[in-house]
Amino acid sequence: MSETGGHLGGQILAELRKRILNWYYPPGHHLAEQALCAEFSASRNPVREALRALAEHGLVDKVPNQGCFVKQPDVEEINELYELRLALELYVGEALVHKPLDPAWVAAQRAYWEPLLGVRADEKMNGDELVQADSDFHLGLARATGNRRIVQSLRDINERLRFVRLAVITTPHRVQETAGEHLAVLDALMRQDPEAVRRTLRQNINHARNKVEIAIGRALMMAHRRK
Repeated sequence: MSETGGHLGGQILAELRKRILNWYYPPGHHLAEQALCAEFSASRNPVREALRALAEHGLVDKVPNQGCFVKQPDVEEINELYELRLALELYVGEALVHKPLDPAWVAAQRAYWEPLLGVRADEKMNGDELVQADSDFHLGLARATGNRRIVQSLRDINERLRFVRLAVITTPHRVQETAGEHLAVLDALMRQDPEAVRRTLRQNINHARNKVEIAIGRALMMAHRRK
């Protein structure tokens, strides 16, 4: 990668962010400036710019006189984020019970999730695509409320949980569960059944949260094997 104007810092940031979110770098991995400069054929300025942005995004910890280290997963913080997400999602569900959803959006969601009910146990899943589709589903519901603050809050939470969700959602069994839960949420909303909306949203989010610790353990094991 060659240095071209002010774009190199953004390119380095994008690549390092992808590696962290996909567990290519295990938690605690030292992102050494000199090694990154050599790898990306860059001066220290764009590398430092990328590391500073990663720290601002909460993906690395900056330790004085030592440098930047990939953030250790904090199970307590993750559970708190899921609790906040659940509260916001339940509000969204309540707001949409008597508000019609865009039929084209509903049809598109059904077209995506229904085939995943029959995904094979040995099928390889695209984690980035699934996490994005899951995020789009929930953000789509939030947008339908017309409340931009809730949309932004959920987007921020999703971003902070992304590395965990990549580990949680990409097993075939969890993909089937997620597909069924999303379709159940849609059905409850279409029936304008507030109790079913609350139940299905709570089930969807709590199922993901309950798998967090197992998913983190599995991802850490895989990450350390790459070292």
